[in-house]
Amino acid sequence: MHKKSIFINRSPLDKFIKLSSIKVITSTRSFTKTRYFSNKPEFLALEHIQSGKPTTSSVINKILLNQNIIVNNSKLEELLKVKGIELSLPIFTIPSDKEKVNLFTELVGKSKYKGYSGVYIFIHKETNHKYVGSSNLLRRRMDYYFKGKFSLMGKFLPLLCKEGLKAFKLIIFKLDINKFKSGDSLVLEQYYLLNKEFNLNHLKVVNAGSSKGETIYIYDLKGTILYYKAKSKIELKRVLNIHTETINKYVDSNVPYLRNYLLLSYPIPTALISDVSLETLRNIMQKERQDMYKLGTRRTISVELEIKEGNLFVDSWGDTLKFSSLTLCIEYLREKGLTIKRDTLSKYIKREKVFHNFLCKYSNKALPDDFEKVGLILDEYKKISAKTSLNSLKVNRKNRPIIVKGNIFDAELGKFVHQKEFKSIIDTIRFFNSLNLKLDRKTLYIRLKDGKEYKSYTFAYQ
Repeated sequence: MHKKSIFINRSPLDKFIKLSSIKVITSTRSFTKTRYFSNKPEFLALEHIQSGKPTTSSVINKILLNQNIIVNNSKLEELLKVKGIELSLPIFTIPSDKEKVNLFTELVGKSKYKGYSGVYIFIHKETNHKYVGSSNLLRRRMDYYFKGKFSLMGKFLPLLCKEGLKAFKLIIFKLDINKFKSGDSLVLEQYYLLNKEFNLNHLKVVNAGSSKGETIYIYDLKGTILYYKAKSKIELKRVLNIHTETINKYVDSNVPYLRNYLLLSYPIPTALISDVSLETLRNIMQKERQDMYKLGTRRTISVELEIKEGNLFVDSWGDTLKFSSLTLCIEYLREKGLTIKRDTLSKYIKREKVFHNFLCKYSNKALPDDFEKVGLILDEYKKISAKTSLNSLKVNRKNRPIIVKGNIFDAELGKFVHQKEFKSIIDTIRFFNSLNLKLDRKTLYIRLKDGKEYKSYTFAYQ
């Protein structure tokens, strides 16, 4: 099999693939001005493509303004240095080309549930028409195309269905997990979407998906250090090898994962960000998994089952039964005539819910020493996150002293002064609240930026 390593830079793709001039497919669909302005990102993208101007980070940021994606020049340059590997299609043939299959697996991963993020390009051999896409799980996305179970929408999929994989070449850009974030693949995809050569893409703006992902935070046992923040369970599985079922088991349960980490669905605003690298954290976790596996404790957490008064399944009210694992507890309940699913019982444990006058909870032996105090602290943060917006409680680590100018009474000096310095944004807001003047964080940020007056006061960073 012929393997080709392709280096990409800012120049058009023909610089590294040696393509001939490309005939752009003219869309038969008309775009009215009304449609342009109702879908502004698409309009901006089409406008930029037609202008023929080079694509920069500022162009991408403007188009992706509403998708909470921002890239700087240095990051874009690093992305454009990623080497693309060209593969002939199909990958899986009879007889099998082991070299090609191994290379493909190295680029996209072995499992559709655990793999690599990156960008892929399909090139139609006969016309050189191109399609670009990206995914946080390249193996799963490739399986989607290879199995052919897709709707015939747009331009690319009907062509793929009609002519088959053999009519295309595939280029894969695997992003280094230690160098790039999962969302960086969208930036690289958007860069190529703004090139008119990618005429098999019907839409010219990437879709970052919902902003309401299942964010998972990993803390130390005291909740003082944030090791990692994942935008989804799939990302956590891909990056740190924590299975989604394991995440469901430990998240918000006050039971430490690998006896050393807390998995939470809400942030602790006072926690500091760890300086441990992602690669180091992944290696540490793998070592801890191996140690627990040797001890035979990796997959088992001891539980206790309290028998409440009025229980119709067991007569020994007030007793507490101990089990070395959740599975043994479920088997005991089944013997007593009560069938319950593992996931359901896990939820009951998290919520401390009594069911049929049983109360199941994790044994104290499964928890580190003094963990009860940590549990109380986490419960308080959980209550706060449920009642208020944690954004208002976040500590701004980039806080700088603020100078407020105006007619200000200084209590320490006992007189009015023309300006006063405050240590932080929070101190500034508290001072104005003491004067019965409403000043919220958003207003203060705006006035710090534009320098305009607010109730006869002006604000500036020291």
